[in-house]
Amino acid sequence: MPIYEYRCDKCGKFEKLQKFSEEPLKICPTCGGNAERIISKNVGIVFKGPGFYATDSKQIEDRARAINKERQKDNQALLDGDVKGYVKQSESTDKKISEMN
Repeated sequence: MPIYEYRCDKCGKFEKLQKFSEEPLKICPTCGGNAERIISKNVGIVFKGPGFYATDSKQIEDRARAINKERQKDNQALLDGDVKGYVKQSESTDKKISEMN
């Protein structure tokens, strides 16, 4: 259920937890003055699942960096002209990457 914000002519602002289907309040429950529902600027929305949290992108970045670091070792073996070393390093990298998943 959402929390609606109201403005009372006599006592100021207040909040009320109401169902979507409920009619807006016309009378302040505290003082009995005229109440009017106002549009709030801050809306609390909860996103669930992967990808919505700041820590999710950090984990993805860290994983990508780790994979890049391993692949750089593969490339260095190629640059050194060590084909056997490249094959061995590449297999090792593939194994490490599959373990990350």
